[in-house]
This record gives sequence, C-alpha cells and structure tokens, in this order.
Amino acid sequence: MAPARTQTEPATLEIPDFEAFPDLYGWPRENSSGYRIKEQLCGTERPLRIISLGAGVSGINLAKILPERVNNISLTIYEKDPEVGGTWFENRYPGVACDIPSNNYQFTWAKNPHWKHFYSYGDEIHKYLTDVVDRFGLRKYFVLNHEVMAAEWSDSDGVWVVKVRNLTTGEVFVDRGEIFINNGGLLNNWRWPEIEGLEEFEGPKCHTAQWDDSIDYRGKRVAVIGTGSSGVQVIPHIAPDVAQLYTWVRSPTWITAGFAQKYAGPGGTNFEYPEEQKQYWAENPLEYQDYCKNIESELNQRFKFILNGSPAAEEAKKFSVQQMKEKLGSRTDVAAKLIPTSFGVGCRRPTPGNGFLESLGRPNVQVFTEVPRRITRTGFVDHEGNEHQIDVLICATGFDTSWIPRFPILAHGKNVQDLHREKLLSYLSIAVPDIPNYFTICGPYGPFGHGSYIAMSELLVRNITAITKKMQKENIKSITPRREVCEKFAEHADLYVQRTAWSGPCSSWFKNGQKDGRLTMWPGSRLVYFDVMAEPRFEDYRINYWSGNPFGFLGNGYCFCEIA
Repeated sequence: MAPARTQTEPATLEIPDFEAFPDLYGWPRENSSGYRIKEQLCGTERPLRIISLGAGVSGINLAKILPERVNNISLTIYEKDPEVGGTWFENRYPGVACDIPSNNYQFTWAKNPHWKHFYSYGDEIHKYLTDVVDRFGLRKYFVLNHEVMAAEWSDSDGVWVVKVRNLTTGEVFVDRGEIFINNGGLLNNWRWPEIEGLEEFEGPKCHTAQWDDSIDYRGKRVAVIGTGSSGVQVIPHIAPDVAQLYTWVRSPTWITAGFAQKYAGPGGTNFEYPEEQKQYWAENPLEYQDYCKNIESELNQRFKFILNGSPAAEEAKKFSVQQMKEKLGSRTDVAAKLIPTSFGVGCRRPTPGNGFLESLGRPNVQVFTEVPRRITRTGFVDHEGNEHQIDVLICATGFDTSWIPRFPILAHGKNVQDLHREKLLSYLSIAVPDIPNYFTICGPYGPFGHGSYIAMSELLVRNITAITKKMQKENIKSITPRREVCEKFAEHADLYVQRTAWSGPCSSWFKNGQKDGRLTMWPGSRLVYFDVMAEPRFEDYRINYWSGNPFGFLGNGYCFCEIA
C-alpha cells in the first residue's frame, strides 16, 4: 500500500461558479477548431503530485523549499535507507569528513554557528542534517526504507508511473505523479576493487561506504586498498591504533590541503573552534554571515588554478609539490609515485587529507607502489610474490560514477540508462533531453570541481520550484529539454574543459575512475553556473499544454485579486 500523501493546500477563497456564466450570459465557450476556454481564473494553481527519491542534502532542500514556495502540491520523497542523511548516513568509516569548511557546508536557511571543527567529521554533519529535518518538520515528506525500482512516463495521462518496493515488508506498489525528481546523488553506488581472490578472504572485510561498526581494527594487521578521498581519511585515523597497516599508492594524486586555505589551521590543517567563538557567532549572526561569505569567496578562487598554464595553476603546482615532499619526508619512493608530473592540481577533486602523507612514514605502515597479485584466505600476495598475513581488509575504492541510474527510467521508448551508456548528455545538470517532467539534482555537467555541494543543490531546487509553479499556473502537461540545445551545450563544454586540469590524464571520479573517461564538467566557474541557473531558461525546453494553446491559462479573463 502506498504511503499517505503530504499536501500543501491553496488559500481558501470563495470562488463563483464560473462554469455557469457562459450559459447565463450567452458567451461562446468553444471555437470551430475545438479550442475551448477553461472557465477558471488566470493564475489558478493546478494540483500537482511530485515524486522524488533520496533523503540526502538535495532531498532535504526539496522538502523545505518546494512546499514552502508552491501551493496545492503533494510531495513524497522515497529513501532506501532507514534514516535521512544520504551519503552522510551511509559513510561512517573512521575519519570520514567533508572537504569543504563546515561553515560553507550548510543550508543557507539553517545556518549553524556551533560547528565544532573547521572541517566537520561525518557524524556531526549527519547530526546537523537530522536536526534540520526535525527542527523544520520535514520528516512528513520522507518515506524511509522504500526503494524506487522503475519509473515510466505515461504520455496519455501526463504522469510518471513509479514502482516502489517497501524494504521492510517486501511489498511492491505503484505511485503516480506529474513530476519525478531524482535526488539519488552520485557518490552512493559503491564498488569493490577488481582484485583476484577478493571473495576468498576469510577475515573481516568491508567497504568504507558500508562500514561495519563491529570490526575492531585496534592492534590488528590491516590492509587498506584505495587512496582516494576515503582512503586518505581512514588511513591516518586508524594508523596509530593498528599493529601493522599495508596500503598501496598506485596512481599519482595531489594532496593539497594547504593551498588557498587561509582560514584553515597552519598548513591547511583542521582545527577546533573555541566555545567563546561559537557563542559570539550565535549572538552576532551578521558577523557570522560575513565569515561564511569570506570563506565562500576564498573557495571560489580555486577555479583560477584549474585553468592549464595560468599563473595560478603554476603556483598551485609548485606549492603542492613542496608541501607533499615535506610531509612525505624520507619516503622518496612514495613521493616519486604519488606526486603527479603529467597533470595539474585539480585534475582530481582536491581533498584535505590531513595527516595522510605523514602517516605513510610511520614505522607500522608499509606502502606498496605496485598492485598486489591477489588476495588470499588470510592475506595477500604482493607484486614480488611475497605473502603477507592480515586480520582485516578495508576497501576504500570509491563508487560507480558513470551517471547511469540504478533502475530503468523510461519515456517515449527511451531508457535513461541506455541514453547515458551511449553518450552522456544532460541539460545543464538539471534534466535529460527527451525525458519530460524529469529533473536531476546535480547530474552530468555540474560544477563539481570545487566548492560546496549544498549551495548548488539549493540553487537547482529553486530552479525546479520555478518550473513547477509555471506548470501549475499555465496548465502545462510536459516540459522537456530540447535535444539540440543539450548537444550544442555539450559541444561548448567538451571543448572548454580541454583548457582545464580536469582533462588531464588522471583517474578521477569526474571520469568514473578512468584516465580517459568521458568528462562532463561545467565549462566555467561556480559563479557562472549560479548566474545561469538563477532562473529557468524556458526557451531551452519543449513545452506541451493540456489545452494545446499556450495562452489557455488566461482562462475567463479575471485574476484572483479581482475576486478577492
């Protein structure tokens, strides 16, 4: 059985029986071609049903902003997990933290002056998200432990038919809504590494994205596979407590915590805010806002070093090489493998990595620069054929970032899964060509290279909210990005990104972990993106109206203010 719907109601107003007026006064209703006047006020808000999935940052933004700004809608957000929080609920590994300063990784409508650290750890971020949901009464919009299995557009009815499974009971039911919004995010479909024998290991084994709290690594021999953003956080956190730690540095990457971090601690390190500072900000919100804006402005400057060959790029590279060599100390072998020489800073999204490089020099940490031959029942065989015994195996090997949805999304005989496999294409990261009334929060071609995801999510939710209001008031059946517009945008973006460090020969999640993968990044700075997406560009959409006439919304020629 489908869950109860949460609906926002329009203001109560005594409306005359407009339908009777044409007969009463002898007015024409319909012309010879069959066009008929809708006997309602101009500005009437048609009831709409919005179905969404994902209770992370974007789902929370949607639950707050959409019902607050749009009347006469019902909204349900399905979430497969038992709690809200998205990636911050799922990722609970030791040392998990955000690479954006705390005071910029928060909702503009729920500022928090009480962050404990400059870079917050995952548990505090998750608590912030759940507190926000409860404080603003947003839980009524979320249906937890429910997984979307499929979605198909019914053109005759103008609705999405969405198949949902209740993960608690196993029941499968169908929900229907005019708009379908995918908040599923990108960093949640985790994957195991492709290493021979992985399934044979008999000891405790887990992926950082599905951390097993029962694993006790203290005093044990531990292997950590993967030195991406998760690996560089978990390794320094557990290294002091394990008997022996093995890890692999297989590909170059920039560890650039210190660069352009004038508000962080010495050398770009994390630090804890004094209680008196937090209390001062709580009592002086305008000064706190200035502090947040200053950090945001400083973060936005990072785009300058993304451009290949620019003075900022050369400065960033020089600074990062110096910092990495200093922190690696005597591990010149690791430095030779880890410090990039063929691509610039920002090819992969920079991560704070506080303590990671230093931990590689610990006496209980052994670093390999070549991949292991295989995993065994009790350990692994290194590249030279030597066998090592381990007690715990941790895989920090990232996610499937191919942008291909986990379930079929069908419209007009096309499946978004197939479309994305054939050629990644999106409309400005918010929609997909040829797929009506379907929106994504931060899909391909978003500005993911630097800055806070929360601000970007909020921007797109507001954009979708404006589209929803137009659909209501103008009796729009469907709104679909024009394919030719998306292809022209991709033509510009694909050429522009060749100017950037993102296009370098690094393996990054921007390219689904491949050196030569398809790069779908926003062709410019975040500030340009915010300007472009401040309002919907309706000229880029194909719009179909229920009446067939785009001016049918004028109705009986009167507006609400004249009736009130």
